[in-house]
Amino acid sequence: MKKRQVNEEYDWYYEDTGRDYKLQHQINDIRNNFESTSKWLYLGTDINDPSFVKIGITTGDLRSRSYSSSRPTYYLFCAFKFKYNLSRQEMESIEDDILARMENIYCNRPNHANRLNHYESGRVSECFQPVNFFNFYKDLHLEILEYHRNSFVICEYEDYGEFVDCIFNPRVDNSNQRLIEMIVQSY
Repeated sequence: MKKRQVNEEYDWYYEDTGRDYKLQHQINDIRNNFESTSKWLYLGTDINDPSFVKIGITTGDLRSRSYSSSRPTYYLFCAFKFKYNLSRQEMESIEDDILARMENIYCNRPNHANRLNHYESGRVSECFQPVNFFNFYKDLHLEILEYHRNSFVICEYEDYGEFVDCIFNPRVDNSNQRLIEMIVQSY
């Protein structure tokens, strides 16, 4: 009988899980979600006009979504992390649902915002204006958490609550902690 090779890195697994393949699968999913940096739903705005917002998805580098030759003051404010194993089709379906939900919240009120149309084609865009930016940010987070939590990476915050894992543009002159505290939902 061959003796098992000792692998220091994974030795804890054999002791803790008793070689439970279901638990190992969960551990792998957690690690893959944590390490994933390619699937995002983002919120962009204009530094000179924060009443303008854009929601979008990407499966690539966020920097490619953070500029516009037609709107040089546009930037990505934050991006919410999808789970690593979602397909592009699932991400698009979630984006469509979130856009519809945000339209219902923001475009059906007195003094309402508009969901903007593309000028040439007339097709509806992913942009809204005018909005209160931070209210929109908080409402977007809440819609994700309430209706699509199983598709996003969810984090806990200091035994107080939970939020959708997100990253912020490093040029935003607010602390990440303050921005996260704005969206944490208590248990």
